[in-house]
Amino acid sequence: MKNTKDIELSIIKKFKKKIWRPFTKAINEYELVEDGDKIAVCISGGKDSMLMAKLFQELERHGKKNFDVVFLVMDPGYNEANRSRIESNAKHLNVPIQIFISDIFDAVSTVEDSPCYLCARMRRGHLYNKAKELGCNKIALGHHFDDVIETILMGMLYSGQIQTMMPKLHSTNFEGMELIRPMYLIREDDVIHWARYNELEFIRCACRFTEMIEKERRQRAKELGISVDDMSEIESSSKRKEIKNLIKELHEVNPFVEKNIFRSVENVSLKTIIAYKDDGVTHHFLDTYHDGDSLFYGSGISQKFDGQDIIDKVQTDLKELADEKYKDFHANLIPEIDKNRIIGVRTPELRKYATQFAKHEKDALTFKSHLPHDYYDEMNLHGFLIEKNKDFDSCIEELDSFLEYVDNWATCDCTNPKILGKCKDKLIPHIDRWIASNKTYYIRYAIKLLMTHFLDEDYSIDYMYKVAEVESEEYYVNMMQAWYFATALAKQYDDAVTFLQQKRLPVWIHNKTIQKAVESNRIDKETKSYLRTLKIK
Repeated sequence: MKNTKDIELSIIKKFKKKIWRPFTKAINEYELVEDGDKIAVCISGGKDSMLMAKLFQELERHGKKNFDVVFLVMDPGYNEANRSRIESNAKHLNVPIQIFISDIFDAVSTVEDSPCYLCARMRRGHLYNKAKELGCNKIALGHHFDDVIETILMGMLYSGQIQTMMPKLHSTNFEGMELIRPMYLIREDDVIHWARYNELEFIRCACRFTEMIEKERRQRAKELGISVDDMSEIESSSKRKEIKNLIKELHEVNPFVEKNIFRSVENVSLKTIIAYKDDGVTHHFLDTYHDGDSLFYGSGISQKFDGQDIIDKVQTDLKELADEKYKDFHANLIPEIDKNRIIGVRTPELRKYATQFAKHEKDALTFKSHLPHDYYDEMNLHGFLIEKNKDFDSCIEELDSFLEYVDNWATCDCTNPKILGKCKDKLIPHIDRWIASNKTYYIRYAIKLLMTHFLDEDYSIDYMYKVAEVESEEYYVNMMQAWYFATALAKQYDDAVTFLQQKRLPVWIHNKTIQKAVESNRIDKETKSYLRTLKIK
């Protein structure tokens, strides 16, 4: 077993790509951790939950959110060996666990029908109760990516329904409590690799039924003269095990099958679904089959809108969502925009509106054809609608038209179509074209794309030179150059720091880069101290 420091370093060094990044991506993408949270990190003693505990400790050290954690272990009736293993692992990993006792194993020991289901439900209830008693508002469970895709297939093949294990959900029985799954995007094989690399041994499911099966497996393995790991043929023939084997077989034919299963529940098109349920109500495709073109404007009554009617309706809706305090706050952030052109719709509300609007393609196309828009908020809405475009070429066409009318940094920066990140090879020529345009917000947007998509796996120092070679007197271009290099110092330090050491950047951008890097939580104190010495006075 490796020492604690090396185990911790392995998470953010050797396993940065496979474990740390998927963990932080899930935290950010699904908004799992917020300022002020107190989270009960629930530890069963297995590899998944113990790794999750260490990930939360790293998040406390390196993250941007202010939150508290409690490392909670429920002893539902472990035998002495398993209880001791949990305690010794926690001590070695420097995880300050709190243990409380329940009698769940006794309660389910005589249940013949679905004891695992009942055990899981009872465990969760006890964890919620204890977490609430400790003042927590969230419990974190260690379900990983493989658990998610297995659940999707199990629902389809054995229950006749499309559903998944959600990254977070509100408790129906404990008001104000949420369940989160921060390991949502981490592959099980990578968890196993981490444990083996660090020579760690964790308990498996430790209930009495599992102990009996494990005893049988070990006895049978001894009789056959093989290892316990080779005894898969006599493992429990559970439905989840069948699904796990099915996915393994499918992977041999298609190595992308796991990701495709996951994406299938991200890319559900309700227009091609015969029926779906929402809050227990079934919606059938025939319900709206004969309706008019624009259900977005009306209460189930078919209405047709075109041209100015659409624009007027959007402006009316946005004004109903306005927040005067937010308008004042935002006006100070973007002084180049006339305050009368700011309605004051908060970004989450505007994104929700865009999601609903985008469902009605003809209306959205009509709106997007009316450039430039009167209001700043309409421009941001337009950007959010472009994000819905899943075709790369038409998305680029939309961006070309849109950027022509962008007149502030906030609108420029808020538009982030996912399709661009999926077609990076095709994206570079457009980045080059925008950088060469001599137009402020085309250039700023191009540098932003290089910062967002080309500082990780697809990084090349050539891109860093592209940004350094941009010559502009525009403040918002220079700010984006500094932001790019500050981010590069956190992600590609060895290359980025040479641009400062060799003074390849204009003085203002050079010093602003150092300022932003020093303000960043992603750069350690020692590095910040060194960067301060590079400031040009």
